[in-house]
Amino acid sequence: MSVSPAARAGTILVVEDETLLRMMAVDMFEDAGFTVFEAKSGAEGAQILADNDSIGGLFTDVEMPGEVDGFELARIAHVSHPSVAIMVVSGRAAPQGHDLPPGAKFVGKPYDTQAVIGLFAGLMPEARFRS
Repeated sequence: MSVSPAARAGTILVVEDETLLRMMAVDMFEDAGFTVFEAKSGAEGAQILADNDSIGGLFTDVEMPGEVDGFELARIAHVSHPSVAIMVVSGRAAPQGHDLPPGAKFVGKPYDTQAVIGLFAGLMPEARFRS
């Protein structure tokens, strides 16, 4: 089943291993009008991407348990879903060299929620955001 660009634009995948931070990010995107999928690891996020073509944006932490960190997940998303808007966040790790795929944005933690939503508005111009 094909998903319309408008539906895809309103769907974000949040990947964060810290439960409280994941809940806050999910609330931030839901308050802005998104439908949100959530995952607690890079591997789980990659599986959700593989199983679901309705994802229009990826918001991922860098440091997570397992073999797939946020940088790797961003690269996986870019290859498998090139139209997905990608934002990588971290409070400790900063991107080096080719850590981020083309078009992906990096934001340090703690981040300003309005700034994050504003960046996604630029990455996903077809999405409708609540302010």
